[in-house]
Amino acid sequence: MTDRDLLPRLLDGTWSPYELTLIDVPADVTTEQLDELALVLGTTGFDEPLLNRLGDSRVWFSGHDDCYVLLETRDPALPAAVLARLLTLLAGSALAGLAEASLSNVPEPGLWLPEQLIATAPHWIGTLAGVTEDLVAIKLAALPEPWRLNVSFPRQAHLTATLDVRHGTWRITG
Repeated sequence: MTDRDLLPRLLDGTWSPYELTLIDVPADVTTEQLDELALVLGTTGFDEPLLNRLGDSRVWFSGHDDCYVLLETRDPALPAAVLARLLTLLAGSALAGLAEASLSNVPEPGLWLPEQLIATAPHWIGTLAGVTEDLVAIKLAALPEPWRLNVSFPRQAHLTATLDVRHGTWRITG
């Protein structure tokens, strides 16, 4: 794709984050550079930084369904924005399971929430702790390294992010 502005249209409605990998490349990327990119992707370890091997690329996103998201970026605002959206999607999915819940608008947390999480630890795992039509609670635990399929949620959460549905506000409690 050569125009970054077309990305939302590409992802609108027909694509899902199941095994989705996105890397931005310059509009004038050559076939040889794309071959090199494929080689770099295929030989980079899961926990190795990738962007420093890709020249001008600013974003590498890798996601697998709703299990994990790996994001490397040169844009300091993007990680908090993605984490805020992920928390919103988890809350919205939980609310969608309630027949009586209204899903007209599930608010994203303010950037203060994901920024606080990222400042505390670079790797987080979250799981739904409870849902009613008024509240959605998400247990969050900091991990010492990126999450893997064989890593279960720790015995105790470090924090809980809670969406107050009626007021449209989020809070973190420890």
